[in-house]
Amino acid sequence: MFQHIGVLTLTDEATEADRTAIADGLASLLGRIDGLRSARVVFDAGIKEGNSDVLFVMGFDSRADWETYSTHPAHVEVVKSVIGPVLASKTFLQVDDAEPAADALV
Repeated sequence: MFQHIGVLTLTDEATEADRTAIADGLASLLGRIDGLRSARVVFDAGIKEGNSDVLFVMGFDSRADWETYSTHPAHVEVVKSVIGPVLASKTFLQVDDAEPAADALV
């Protein structure tokens, strides 16, 4: 499986409704974009100041499916209308589970 992982830090003005809209928006892409097989969105527990706010993991059949997703109009709309207005910073990585890891985590 190919995974797209994102960590988002939201603006101080972001509300609980904004967080719910992000989770709902990303989850709504399932079934709308071919090759998108899973979507998991979790929120920071709020224990430590300075942490990011949102972690998401989107699972795809292949890198090509992720590439399709990255420019798909439904995805672009969620980013523009739901995430963008409350986004302070972001970090992404893409992971191909089919590729052997250089170092195994223990």
